Amino acid sequence: MKHARLAAAVLLVTLPRAALAQMPAPPAAPSPALTEARAKMRAVCAGDVQKFCAETERGALRACLRAHQAELSAACQSARVDVRAIRRREKG
Repeated sequence: MKHARLAAAVLLVTLPRAALAQMPAPPAAPSPALTEARAKMRAVCAGDVQKFCAETERGALRACLRAHQAELSAACQSARVDVRAIRRREKG
């Protein structure tokens, strides 16, 4: 009976560690260049967001802007391209 309790205690201690070891690492913080490009994009695209995506929830904003890509201002389109380029460059 003591062996069963000991085995159960060992499992309870080791299983959570094994599960934690298999969890993916948290995403890295964005670089200063990406943070700056995103801030610029938010500022430049604010009018377009208000015009085309005012009723859109925050999580769907990127899809809304993509759907209206042809209608976005040139500055907004350029800022979006810059953000994508930085993301690609940092991913490798």
